[in-house]
Parts: sequence; structure tokens; C-alpha cells
Amino acid sequence: MTEPGNHVHISGDSNGPMIFGGVVHGNVSGGTGNTGETETAAELRRLVAELLVLVRESEVAKREVIEDNLEELADAAGSEVDPAVPVSRWEKVQKLLNGTAELAGLTVRISEQVTKLWPD
Repeated sequence: MTEPGNHVHISGDSNGPMIFGGVVHGNVSGGTGNTGETETAAELRRLVAELLVLVRESEVAKREVIEDNLEELADAAGSEVDPAVPVSRWEKVQKLLNGTAELAGLTVRISEQVTKLWPD
């Protein structure tokens, strides 16, 4: 006599990004909604995660304040928040990192994403 086997059938598409260690990898494709904004939010979170690593490895002044503000900025990306909050967090980080030449390129790219997500 043959015993019944366990069979699992999974079908369909997954168009969402993968999240590993709190960092979004990939973009949302397909589906409905404003995917441009979602891609911008994902890119902002990726850039912020990259900056967080560099800040944690550096001897920059007020590192904990910078880290906290960057984490709040990343949390706000893709969320419905008052735009003044994430923008003010980013402005504070920029002021604290002012003059840190090795981070200048990354901060410019983050500024671009912040402006796309929360235009004036």
C-alpha cells in the first residue's frame, strides 16, 4: 500500500522587494500604485543604510545623534508622514556632517532622494 505524499503547490508572482537585515533590495514592479515613489523610498533607505555604516565606522562628532536621525529618516521613507519631520531630520544630519568630505557624494545622493519624496 502506498502512503499519500505531502504536496505543496505554490503559484503566482512576487513583485515586491526583498528585505534583508532591514535593508530593501530591489524595487517593486507590477501591481498598482506609484512605483516611482516606492523606488525612491527604497533607494533612500539603501543610501541611508550605506551612510549609517560609514558613520558608525567614523569618529564623527555627535555620532549617536546622526545615527538616530538617519534611522528616523529611513523609517519615514515610504510612509505617510508630515514631510517636515523627515526633512528636518535630514537637515540636522547635513549640518552635523558638514565638512566631512568623504561622505559628500553620498549626502548629495540622499538629498536628491529626500527632495523627490518630500518636495517643498
